[in-house]
Amino acid sequence: MIATLPEAYDLVVVGSGWFGLGAARAYIQSHPDHKIAVIESNDSVGGTWSEKRLYPGLKSNNMLGSYEFPDFPMKKEVYGVQELGHIPGAVLNRYLTDFSKHYGIYERLQFNSTVGLVESTESGWTLTVTSPSGERKVQTEKLILATGLTSTPNLPSYKGAESFGKPLFHAKDFCRRADELKGAKNVVVVGGAKSAYDVAYAMVESGATVDLVIKPDSNGPVWIAPRKVTPLEHRIDTILNVRALSWFSPCPWGHEDGFGRVRKFLEKTSLGRMLVRGFWKVMGNDVLQRNQYDNHPELQKLKPWHSVFWIGSGLSILNYNTSFFDMIRDGKVRVHIENIDHLALGKVVLENGDELIADAMICSTGWKKESTITFVGLDKTGLGLPIDEKEQANLSLEYDTKVLKDFPILEKQPTLRSKPKKASEPLRYYRFMIPSGMLAKRNFAFAGMISTVSTAICASTQGLWITAYFDGRLEREAKTQDEVTREIMMHTQWGKWRYPCGYGASLPDFVFEGIPYVDMLLRDIGVRNKRKGSFIKELLSPYCPKDYNGVLDEYRTKNGIVGK
Repeated sequence: MIATLPEAYDLVVVGSGWFGLGAARAYIQSHPDHKIAVIESNDSVGGTWSEKRLYPGLKSNNMLGSYEFPDFPMKKEVYGVQELGHIPGAVLNRYLTDFSKHYGIYERLQFNSTVGLVESTESGWTLTVTSPSGERKVQTEKLILATGLTSTPNLPSYKGAESFGKPLFHAKDFCRRADELKGAKNVVVVGGAKSAYDVAYAMVESGATVDLVIKPDSNGPVWIAPRKVTPLEHRIDTILNVRALSWFSPCPWGHEDGFGRVRKFLEKTSLGRMLVRGFWKVMGNDVLQRNQYDNHPELQKLKPWHSVFWIGSGLSILNYNTSFFDMIRDGKVRVHIENIDHLALGKVVLENGDELIADAMICSTGWKKESTITFVGLDKTGLGLPIDEKEQANLSLEYDTKVLKDFPILEKQPTLRSKPKKASEPLRYYRFMIPSGMLAKRNFAFAGMISTVSTAICASTQGLWITAYFDGRLEREAKTQDEVTREIMMHTQWGKWRYPCGYGASLPDFVFEGIPYVDMLLRDIGVRNKRKGSFIKELLSPYCPKDYNGVLDEYRTKNGIVGK
């Protein structure tokens, strides 16, 4: 029997969501003759927006113009989305599919293929890939993992679940298991995130009554805003990318926008910090007043528990065809701030003794942030910093002190209701993409291991940065291991203090920090980061994907790269 040789590639990208497609496109256009594969566990592109994850009524938080790749506009006449229209999930799947076909990604895709093992070798990487046809080995010189943060559901374990006798699953499977919900009259939805609201809304639309259960020891109900905010009626999905407003969010890479003096005034002076607090108070109060939480006792239960300043990218938008809050006022969605004690046949029993009749239970309980891929053959530092636990602990304390010294406004943290968890290390990668021990090898990167409201812009920029990094064409990068370690520590330890009610303690979480992050990456690459036509527009006009149209072409021209 003749042994089958492994497939061999110059680059493999794992994942075909926004970040996987952005990374594949940049590399393909810079290396048109290289052999490239994109491995995808689903049977369609899109990640979160893949076909089998599209449940009824699913729409993006973003509206037309803010959720598209810079040089592949989502044209109204092609996709049927109107101004101020939230983009339906099916349209996003079609758009991302069209993008992948336009840039030669689709023909390189391997669907229904899951990477379980990644082995470091002298020539690069060997992947163990499982598909319906069996297990196979894939070799590649370079590897990009773009599996994202919403791949592995976090499904709680409930006492008595084996006797529940009704459909019980994570919101990720809402579309796949929709047939099991037909005729359901009473449904329990667990969670306070936007996806929980989406599921509750869809079930009421289908004729059910919903009990929405939110744990009292969680971060509480999501901050959710109407599509326009502030007395000036700004679009919420673009106001977060206004450069001047980003100054009001203390950030260690904020100075990359070139306005370090303004930031120092806001961060270092009492008057500056007073202005920052005032800004966030106005933003928060505007949303609270528009949503009228205090006008109904049930709706009051969904009033956010903490200031919007501390929330992070979990901030969401009301994108429903009718009022979700009216469903609560009308008693079609009943809110419970309670823990679940146990399950019984067709019942969910709360700790206070209330029994909720349930024809189904759907858990919108978040995602496991750790990768399901096993790495072998790495040195002792693996994916972490090249230091031992004691040195890591000392550095964490050192950078806790430094963060609070540089950003005193973060010292007075909110009082959380959630129980203290065992401290775990956040994702500590250079520029949030490269494990420091692999930096010199230039053959591995993560794409999309950030949670951001500026997904499309960050996805295309990270993709280009990774290509430049692989090719040794970054104009600016850390020179020594100590410099790398200290930058990583500052950037990641900051997250713990900045977004305690978001993901900050475990992974990069961006709200107003997204555009300064893109500034940093473009300056590394040597491409112009200020892309508006005038100083006033640079400060006050929101950055949208179209503003970054041509960035890849500028990079290729600058480096004499000829391609398609």
